[in-house]
Order: sequence, then C-alpha cells, then structure tokens
Amino acid sequence: MKGLCAATAAYFSSQGYFTRRNFETQGLKSVDMVCIMPRLSDLKKRIKSKYFVPSGVLYTLIGQGWKTSEEIAVEIGSDTLFVSSILDEIYKDGWVEKKNETDKVHWTLKDYRIPSKDCVMAHCRYKKFMEFYEKLSDFDGCYNKMYFIFPYPIDEEFMDLCHEKGIGILIFYERVGLFKELLPPELKTVTNLKVYANLCEVIIKENLLYRSIDSI
Repeated sequence: MKGLCAATAAYFSSQGYFTRRNFETQGLKSVDMVCIMPRLSDLKKRIKSKYFVPSGVLYTLIGQGWKTSEEIAVEIGSDTLFVSSILDEIYKDGWVEKKNETDKVHWTLKDYRIPSKDCVMAHCRYKKFMEFYEKLSDFDGCYNKMYFIFPYPIDEEFMDLCHEKGIGILIFYERVGLFKELLPPELKTVTNLKVYANLCEVIIKENLLYRSIDSI
C-alpha cells in the first residue's frame, strides 16, 4: 500500500498539485493523501513574504473577527508571549491587522485568501475502504474531490456506492505504471474554511521547502 500511495502522490504531482501523505491537522482526521492546486499569485506572495501564516493561529482567526493574544493562546494551547511574537512577525508581512483596546492587543486577518483553487483527497488503503467510506462525513466541506485508489478493477456494486457519495475511482495498473479514472468524482463545494485554509497553508509550506522556487 505504501507503493500505491507513492504512485498516487507522483500522479497528482505531475498535474501540478502539491501533495501530502498521511495528513492529519487540527480539526481533521487522518487521510492518506491530500493534494491541493495552489493559486500562482498566492504562491508567489508566500515566496516573497518573510513569514508564512502559522496554521494554528490561522485556524483560530479565520471567520472569527477580532481576538486578543490571550484568547488565541488559550485556543492553540500556547504561551501568550509566544503567540504575540508570532503575530508581530506576520503583521510585518501584512497577514494580520492589530489594534489596542482595553489595554489588550486584538488581532484579525487582513487581506487573506485561501491559496488553493482545488483540493483532492485520496484513500489508498483499499483493504479498508469500507471503514473509510463509513466515516466519509468526517471530511464534509473540506475538499473539492474525493478518490478511492485501487490496484485492481472493482465490481459495479461498489462503484454504485461510490457514485452515491460522489467518490471518484482511480485504478493503478502497476505493470505499465498508469492510472485510469474508472469513475469521475463529484465536484464538492468547500464549506469548512477553517480546516481547508489550515491544510492548504501546511501543504504549501512543506512543498516549498522541497521545490525550486525559481521554477514557480
């Protein structure tokens, strides 16, 4: 199954996606593969910025208006001074806005846009596909497309189950090293922006560490 995950990551990477295996982040249970298609304009902005948006801080601020350093620290389980220093750093890059009120510093997101135009999740552990299928609702609103990956053809009964849930099916033919889309996925609308923004920022940050910036 590790080989299947690696092949799947290579398949989506070849299409321009940034990928992450065994993804587990705040507000989202573990998933085999998450692939995002970054917006080029936002990608360049992050390359030029000195600091990335910390995913934990982002999770507490998105869609929440103004919050104090103390409130953010409590939510992410960190020290207030540490949180304040991080926010002061990203304030210089324009990610957040701050104001002093009632002797406390308040923060909110400024000019922030989620840096992805497409998010694909893929489940490669084909021997446990029903276990994942039954927990699919845990990921509602966090992706645009979902795939099940198999190293062999599957029966029509399971295809019907996937069709009902809008899950796509990819078959990997190992001998020739090719993927075939057996069932296209339904295009979903992202509604859980807190989790979605979090996973996009984490994946972009990690991928940029391994990619040539000159090629972007």
